[in-house]
Amino acid sequence: MQRILGAGVAFLALAWLLGSAGDAAVARRSSNCPLGLLPLEANSVGPAAVAAFRHESPRSKPQVMSATFATWDTGRGREAKFECGTRVWHRTVVVYITLRAFLPSASLSERVDFVGRFPDGYKVWQIVH
Repeated sequence: MQRILGAGVAFLALAWLLGSAGDAAVARRSSNCPLGLLPLEANSVGPAAVAAFRHESPRSKPQVMSATFATWDTGRGREAKFECGTRVWHRTVVVYITLRAFLPSASLSERVDFVGRFPDGYKVWQIVH
């Protein structure tokens, strides 16, 4: 009897945890997702990197380390899909920047931006890290 009761309690706890995580994901999806995001162009990586660079303060000595389409990025690209869905994922560039003024601190000097194309140009729509 105790085994059955223990298994039931474990099942309820797991169901509660999964339900809570699902609710949090839905809340994040609705609050962080960009509106009006346009499809990326053939040469979107360069303008997206420039937009992310300009978004940073010159005092932080930003240096773009890499930029790629979110659909190709294995590090952070999937986060755009998880948070906002496939359409936003396909319309996002992930830009990695080192803020050299904060070196040698790895955490403070690393920046990851989601950039998209809007009617008025490329803009950072979320700072991921």
